[in-house]
Amino acid sequence: MSIQRKKRKSKKKTKVPSLEWNNIKGVKRERLILERKKKGLTQGELAKLLSVSTSTISHLENGRIKPSLEVESGLLEIFNVPFEKLFPDL
Repeated sequence: MSIQRKKRKSKKKTKVPSLEWNNIKGVKRERLILERKKKGLTQGELAKLLSVSTSTISHLENGRIKPSLEVESGLLEIFNVPFEKLFPDL
């Protein structure tokens, strides 16, 4: 006697980014990259100026993380732009 098993369809859970993630990736991401390139800095050079890792700058530019208060103020000082211009969506 054989037992028939029902095949279960595997439900793949797709990770949907939060709305917060989408907000970070917008204008701010483009502005950070633009301002860094205007100053002629690489991600590594900017990271050294801010005393953070290069991956931190990469994550900021890719919208994976929000800048800490120290990093925000450092970026504002380095780029010499108003807060609202550099961080329009905060």
